[in-house]
Amino acid sequence: MGVKSYVSCSDNGNLEKNSLNYFLEMAQRHRKSKRDSLIARVTRVLKENPAIIQNKMTKLAQQFYSRGREVIGEVHRLIAFIRFELYPEYLLVSEVYPEHDVIDLMFNFFCKRYPTFIILFFTKKQGYIATNRSDIDFPAFKFKQNYWVFKRNSNSLDNIRQLLRLQLSAILTPEKFSSKTWECYYDSQYIKSRKNIRLARKVLPEKMIRKVAGGLAYEAQRLDEEEKKQQKCTLLEFF
Repeated sequence: MGVKSYVSCSDNGNLEKNSLNYFLEMAQRHRKSKRDSLIARVTRVLKENPAIIQNKMTKLAQQFYSRGREVIGEVHRLIAFIRFELYPEYLLVSEVYPEHDVIDLMFNFFCKRYPTFIILFFTKKQGYIATNRSDIDFPAFKFKQNYWVFKRNSNSLDNIRQLLRLQLSAILTPEKFSSKTWECYYDSQYIKSRKNIRLARKVLPEKMIRKVAGGLAYEAQRLDEEEKKQQKCTLLEFF
């Protein structure tokens, strides 16, 4: 059994991006939406007088669109910054700590990008796994939306790898690819004469580094080194 789909904007764009319904689903995923009545109020107003939300001028509308943008932005950045570790069982693993309910959106993207692989995300307490492959199943795990979920403390990475080996007819030999490969690529893109530390920090903020755990460790280290060098510079060095 592979990935199951469910009706939502996350399912291959069933809802047009930037449409009102698209923002409604994104805003529903916001962490604050689980604790307050904003979405219920927006839904009620949309039935009575949609213009109040559509014109984006009221406080309710502004809060609604702000939440939607925050969720969309988080998905965009997580997809861009996640770094996977490759295992022989066609397994791609990453630590990730999203603020909002976006795990299924991330799986939709990565399962389509890597259709022959199994994607595994670990948070502090949970494990989430998904794949487009029809020959992989995890009947002991709870299936939710388009992925399986399990308690991290009861199923280690080694357990998951063993379960996959029982289902796979062949495995990879990924020893040629390691973290050094990514570091080499990163260094090859570095142009000393065009470095912009302020822009780099804006694009790669500390908050995002924490969300993808160790995936950006090398980039963060290099950025810290450049900032320290910059702090040591004097005005005379610019002339």
